[in-house]
Amino acid sequence: QWAADRKQFGQPIGSYQGVSFKLADMATQIRAAEMLTLHTAWKMDQGSMTDGEAGMAKLFASEVLGKVADEAVQIFGGMGLMDEGPVERIWRNARIERIWEGTSEIQRHIIARELLRPLLR
Repeated sequence: QWAADRKQFGQPIGSYQGVSFKLADMATQIRAAEMLTLHTAWKMDQGSMTDGEAGMAKLFASEVLGKVADEAVQIFGGMGLMDEGPVERIWRNARIERIWEGTSEIQRHIIARELLRPLLR
């Protein structure tokens, strides 16, 4: 909504390629994270999910959240970092998601261990 409402040089900022391409990338990353998460949940329901698959979903979704939150701050400019504003809150909380319930590094370790286990026997 901000990209449609906020005007710069008489035009909505979303009409500029730099912003519109960011929005397209953000939407694509969010959809990919959603699909991976749903697939992992389905595998859990089927009883066939592995720790590595859960780690992939957690790692990818939390990393995407961080990237998308960073891009949102860029698009919002100074308004994106206003204390207690919605973008600032999402940006701040996005950092926490890469730490709790297993840091991104721990998730990578779990994924790598699962990938390498059959090869290192």
